[in-house]
Amino acid sequence: MSRWQAENIGVDIGARSIVLQRGARRSALNAAGGDWAALGAELAQALPARARLSVRVADRWSRTFLLEAPGGIASLRDCRLLLDARFEALYGQAPADWLLQADWQAGAPMLACAIPRALRQALAGFALARLQPALLHDWNRHCAALPADGVWCAAADGVVNLLVWHKARLQLVRQQPGTDVEGLLALEMARLGMALPAARFWSGPAAPAGWTPLEAAA
Repeated sequence: MSRWQAENIGVDIGARSIVLQRGARRSALNAAGGDWAALGAELAQALPARARLSVRVADRWSRTFLLEAPGGIASLRDCRLLLDARFEALYGQAPADWLLQADWQAGAPMLACAIPRALRQALAGFALARLQPALLHDWNRHCAALPADGVWCAAADGVVNLLVWHKARLQLVRQQPGTDVEGLLALEMARLGMALPAARFWSGPAAPAGWTPLEAAA
């Protein structure tokens, strides 16, 4: 690699541990998830200044949700206000402490996400190729290979994520603490007034009966 070329490095921030991916090499950091100042300091010591980071943030530390703009919302300022209000209503946390982004589009539900602002500040000394919640990262990676109707559950570290789509359009994104996947799924499908899709995909520890590992959809 040229001394002038940025080195592409993956940073996988898990619920408890943080792992660097440099080519085929993987190594664990001493810093733990949630201690963003310690993470920034350790990265500054371990990595070259020209490192370019692709950061995947566990659902324990990030938020992903669905946002639907009502008619009449047009200006970027109104969209930002709507995003902040939706986040605070869902999570009861101050939007100012988070970096919020959405895939702005008219006439369709939008995926929105939030990353702790303190984490972004800890990474300020590095070029970022990507900074994404794990849920959004995995959805973008696999969604093109999924059928037009389906449900995907990502369950790990005491967090359940549920995504439901119909005719290739997201209908639901639910993220909450817990482990009762079947109960949450039954409740949300009843709220949507939809039958359970035949295609059910799973990420996490061993897939329950009737669920297909998400990686098998590729």
